[in-house]
Amino acid sequence: MEHLKSLLTGKYILWLILAIPGVMATINYIKEQLDYNMMMHITGEFAGRFLVISLIATPIALMFPKGRVSKWLIRNRRFFGVAAFAYTLLHTIFYILEYPFSQLVNEFSDVAILTGWVAFFIFIPLAMTSTDAAVKRMGTAWKKLQRWVYLAAVMAFAHWALLGLQGEHASMGGALFHFAPVMFLQVYRIWKQQKNTLKLN
Repeated sequence: MEHLKSLLTGKYILWLILAIPGVMATINYIKEQLDYNMMMHITGEFAGRFLVISLIATPIALMFPKGRVSKWLIRNRRFFGVAAFAYTLLHTIFYILEYPFSQLVNEFSDVAILTGWVAFFIFIPLAMTSTDAAVKRMGTAWKKLQRWVYLAAVMAFAHWALLGLQGEHASMGGALFHFAPVMFLQVYRIWKQQKNTLKLN
């Protein structure tokens, strides 16, 4: 029974759950049951959602240090971060495949598009160093590198929000709905950590 419980709550089941939306969307796209705009909407939103979950793990743990949900989030936040990159990668691949190279180059200077590219390029080294082996090998440098996720989050929010202002496959409201809790919780995290530091001093 314990083995079954461990299996059902383990990382492989979590990976399966995280992958289902992307796999189903891709299959439906291939079957022409989803168009390009909807595919971009789905992959973009799930990338944002998983990024948000990975970012709220620490503030939630500070609020509820003994909570089961808090401990689960901390234990699995790297998985959500990698899932955010996977959906960002899928989002980027479909974008590249949809338009000719000349249009991609022309759109690169658009701030709404440029912020998305910046977020994507930041995600690459973060995802590549997300393994246990990388964490062990890099030591304290790993945490310094992972702090770049905050800039990636700002760029992802800007990308989503600016496209929403343009009315392109996204909405400003959607970006605010997903990222406002992150902003609030990160402010709380900084305040709480500074408060704890002052107590120690």
